[in-house]
Amino acid sequence: MLFTQFRVARSSTRPMLFLFDEPASNLHAAAQQKLIECFPEIARAEHTLAYTTHSHYMIEPRWLEQTFIVTNRADTPQNSMLDEISLDDESLDVKVATYRSFVNEHPNQTSYFQPILDRLEVVPSRFDLHKASVIVEGRSDYYVLRYAAKLLNRPDIPILPGLGAGTFGALVSLHVGWSLSFFFFLDGDRQGKIERDRYVSEFGIPENCIGTIDEFLPKITDIEGLLDSEALDRIEQDLQLAQRPTKGQIKRFFQEKLAASAILDLGNGFRDRAKALLDGLSSKLV
Repeated sequence: MLFTQFRVARSSTRPMLFLFDEPASNLHAAAQQKLIECFPEIARAEHTLAYTTHSHYMIEPRWLEQTFIVTNRADTPQNSMLDEISLDDESLDVKVATYRSFVNEHPNQTSYFQPILDRLEVVPSRFDLHKASVIVEGRSDYYVLRYAAKLLNRPDIPILPGLGAGTFGALVSLHVGWSLSFFFFLDGDRQGKIERDRYVSEFGIPENCIGTIDEFLPKITDIEGLLDSEALDRIEQDLQLAQRPTKGQIKRFFQEKLAASAILDLGNGFRDRAKALLDGLSSKLV
């Protein structure tokens, strides 16, 4: 029906608004992806398309600025769901906010924008164990380094996210036992250095195969240290914040920009530090 109406509308000079409630219902993942790929063609010229969804397959990161979060107080009852199963009209409290403003004001109410988070999360591809790769502590490190690599046009550095500084044990064992070409990259704080020394002493990994960020950039202890005032100003402006971004907001910025392939220049300071770090990591994979 959607495409039949679209063909009719295409031959008319009258603008048309297409409204769809959960168009992905009963569609498998591949079909949902095909459906969303068709939307720009339908909404071209003077036509407009609006739809609701709970599916992360129906989220397009490039459209986040046109995305709205709809909330209803009745969806989060104070009592049990059984007690609230019968609701009168006065219990309804429907509100609509832009995605950006809602996330900034209610960062912990993730149930309302979980599909967006699911869409933005990194899904590491299946990798070849014999390919030289940099293993980083977590997703924040991954997002910032991938962003820097795209900004500087450095596709030569495979980067894989871990689950924390203390979780490298299995990969370190594989590295040592199978003579793989990994470089393990840790924060330069106290915990990062403790874990580095532990992997060297307990797992026997060569010292040149594991390191901390301050070995490449003195006085910087974590990945957020790449960001100077100019970079933080640009992130703050892009996220429409009224104050300096938190670590979580910084991570969200890099997630969104990578997913939307919208790489912004964050200033010469970020560029120079990122280049020095990527050059150092690249040298460890030779």
